[in-house]
Amino acid sequence: MADAIDVLYISYNGIDEPLVHSQVLAYLQGLSPRGYRFSLLTFERSAAAAADIAATRERLAAQGIDWHCVTAHRGWGALSSLRDLCAGLAVARRLQQTRPARLIHARSFIPALIAWRLARHGPPFLNDLRGFWIDEKVYRGRLRENGPAYRLAKQLEARVLHASDAIVSLSERGAQALQESAASRGQPLPPLVTIPTCVDTARFVPAARPQTQPRLFGYVGSLGAEYLPERIIGYFAAARRHFPGCRLKLISRSSAAPLRALAAQQGLPPDSIAIVALPPEQVPAEVARFDVAMSFIRPHFSKLASCPTKVGEYLAAGVPVVGNAGIGDMDALLGDGRVGFLLRDFDTGSLEDSFRHLRRLWGDAGLAARCRAAALAQFSLREGINRYDAIYRMLLARGGLP
Repeated sequence: MADAIDVLYISYNGIDEPLVHSQVLAYLQGLSPRGYRFSLLTFERSAAAAADIAATRERLAAQGIDWHCVTAHRGWGALSSLRDLCAGLAVARRLQQTRPARLIHARSFIPALIAWRLARHGPPFLNDLRGFWIDEKVYRGRLRENGPAYRLAKQLEARVLHASDAIVSLSERGAQALQESAASRGQPLPPLVTIPTCVDTARFVPAARPQTQPRLFGYVGSLGAEYLPERIIGYFAAARRHFPGCRLKLISRSSAAPLRALAAQQGLPPDSIAIVALPPEQVPAEVARFDVAMSFIRPHFSKLASCPTKVGEYLAAGVPVVGNAGIGDMDALLGDGRVGFLLRDFDTGSLEDSFRHLRRLWGDAGLAARCRAAALAQFSLREGINRYDAIYRMLLARGGLP
């Protein structure tokens, strides 16, 4: 690949995180055959043996990805982020000296700060937001809203946004919020493209589900507080009164103990709920067995820019989704009821409406195909790769490159 276009890709996640496999490496593997050669810089939060690092580097090199990493700092709040910024900037500068990139792709805020410093007199950079990072810190209680650190970070965010050569948002609602904020300051944004968290629709495919079995409710992912585990259990408990014998399967690496305690409080039989941790290659087949899947997230301004990966996976497998309002573009996706149900509240009336709607959906022979079509239209990995390729070409052409 002597004539390949060198791209420096900076991700604030670790190489072994599931998110990196589905939302970073999957794109890079699809883009590499199109004439790009990637240097990938990640921030690692867990120690790895030297042999593991060497094996990972060798495996990625075979895919045209030159992997480098720095150790992320923990426990010092904003100071940790500053130390990460300095460490990442030092490595990125060294990479630029050894193999200069003609384009920088920064995934999230700290990488965008690094790219901003590198690109001031250098290559164009793509600011791939992947959400509102600073407001996510407020959402998770790690930063005080309107405090000095927050105000400084928001000022930096505005400067970086306007210095970007292009911006990617996960949702149309997030893009709209960015545009409204920029308009209020009288500073138009650079080109802004929406690319949701895409899904490998060749892995997540529909499967026949025997209708003689009790209905299977499902969930995939973290069960931390922001994902409303009490609502998941409460929803399932209410569903048991409408669909006797139905079961709940949660595919998660989170601790099962809190969920078991919530289930006991609701009087649910222990054997009605299964909580399992599965390797990534086994997840698609399990998802395809669900009759309906849940995606509940605590609403917040930061969640306007969110796009839950699990939703695209559910739909690609032909599974309808029950989600709550105010999360990214979920209102538009689920609002018409064709591929699931949008809970505008968790009150009894809303739950009852959702169960009646599920009965109608399950009686529709075209449901699985319709869910699959929605996934292909909105969450296809192939389409995501095409959009990134188009952005890359646009930025490179601006710089006078092919």
